[in-house]
Amino acid sequence: MQDLNKNQIVLLTLLISFVTSIATGIMTVSLLQQAPVEITRNINSIVEKTIEKIIPSTILNSNTKEITTIIVKEEDMIVEAINKNLKSIVRIKERDTISDTVSFYGIGFVVGKDGMIATSRRTITPTNIYTGVMSDGKEFTLAPIGIDKKTNFILFKANQTDKTKYDFTPTSFGSVDIKLGQSVISLGGETSNGVSVGRVMSLGMKESGTGTSTVKYIASIDTDVSSKSLVLGSPLFDLSGNVVGVKQYDTTSNIFVPVALLKNEMTILLDK
Repeated sequence: MQDLNKNQIVLLTLLISFVTSIATGIMTVSLLQQAPVEITRNINSIVEKTIEKIIPSTILNSNTKEITTIIVKEEDMIVEAINKNLKSIVRIKERDTISDTVSFYGIGFVVGKDGMIATSRRTITPTNIYTGVMSDGKEFTLAPIGIDKKTNFILFKANQTDKTKYDFTPTSFGSVDIKLGQSVISLGGETSNGVSVGRVMSLGMKESGTGTSTVKYIASIDTDVSSKSLVLGSPLFDLSGNVVGVKQYDTTSNIFVPVALLKNEMTILLDK
């Protein structure tokens, strides 16, 4: 050391610092790999909640630009998607005028500010009375539309007067084809909301047309969401809160029909 000049001492110090930092990094990675899952999960949680603020060192036109990066977790998106659609959910009841008994018909969702409600089709008895119960407990008698149509879905129109004007909140339909592995949310329950979260496991494809003009389309969406609370008409949402599917079959399966089918059939149902 005594034979080294100042420049050589500085270079030696930098070399030692560099080697030390590399060794520290290797040891840190090795310890994290051997650490329990709880510790690494906590570390990742801290990193996710960190908000990075970057202020460019170069100030253009004497204006300071501040860029804020916020990490949005999937859990927050799920909660937001559910809250977005709660006011659009309608539970439909059917009263038999002969036996005077009331049964659950299915879940519907608002598709128009005028009180238009869509749901999966079941047998419609013209003499029976249909009632829609909104999320806030408000009830409306419903008039079925398109009874004579051969469709998978049916529409109901809420009967309201100027004195009972209600602020209906329509749902929004997904405009992008659903993808394998995509996160989805279902909402069901005959008396109260039951939420299930899962992923798209497979897509059932079909072909339409003849010859060389055939076109493939998605005919069914198979998910791994819990079927416990699913009922006829239960909607399937993406993380943006858009309806991408509807439970079509009154079974315990967790298969949904793409909302594209409903959009096509609404034109048929509304055609007088």
